[in-house]
Amino acid sequence: LRLFYQPQISLESGQISGAEALIRWQHPEHGLLGPNEFVSIAEQSGLIVAVGSWVLRTALAAQRELAARGYPLRMAVNVSPVQFRQPGFLDVVRDAIAESAIDPGLLELEITESVALSGWVQIVERMHAIKALGALIAIDDFGTGFSSLSYLARLPADCLKIDRSFVHALDDQHSGTPIAAMVIQLGKQLGMRVLAEGVEDCGQLQTLVDLGCHEAQGMVYAPAMAQQDLLVWLGNRER
Repeated sequence: LRLFYQPQISLESGQISGAEALIRWQHPEHGLLGPNEFVSIAEQSGLIVAVGSWVLRTALAAQRELAARGYPLRMAVNVSPVQFRQPGFLDVVRDAIAESAIDPGLLELEITESVALSGWVQIVERMHAIKALGALIAIDDFGTGFSSLSYLARLPADCLKIDRSFVHALDDQHSGTPIAAMVIQLGKQLGMRVLAEGVEDCGQLQTLVDLGCHEAQGMVYAPAMAQQDLLVWLGNRER
């Protein structure tokens, strides 16, 4: 398993504001595999709990090294629904923060809206406990499931992520733009930062800027990179 990091950029300042840790599997026969090709198997087998713990510790170690090099970036880490519901998950997060000795405010845990809207009382309690540690929470894949606006308004989340499918739909001004505009305005009304993922071209980016989106990530800026490549990319941006 390897972690790659994709920059997240502030659309107001143009500065890098964070990075998302993305898992890959270096398969001996099939090469580098993305999460869609193996995470579901890890969830079904129960291995995702150990994998998720490794991802969190590795990502925070990278965050600490980036900060030491002069780049104190927010680190976004995806959390599997199976992992999030584990009784010991909060201890895993607490131990990872302590082990890395990072500012917990620079850790953002990404959970899908399906997790946020299941087992309502327990999930909200866990989210509040994560917030009590000082970490941030992002709602990922928003709008791709059965969203409940009344529930969303009561979630202690910091960031709402616009799913890449809606970003790609921006190319169709009639069907795509209204959805992205609605998510951005909803996030603002709820006091959440709004981040668009999967932004591939300047046209999509400009539309997001015009709509008032806060942040973006995607190939229009940079692919997901190994840690050393990210450091080179950061250095080149300063020149």
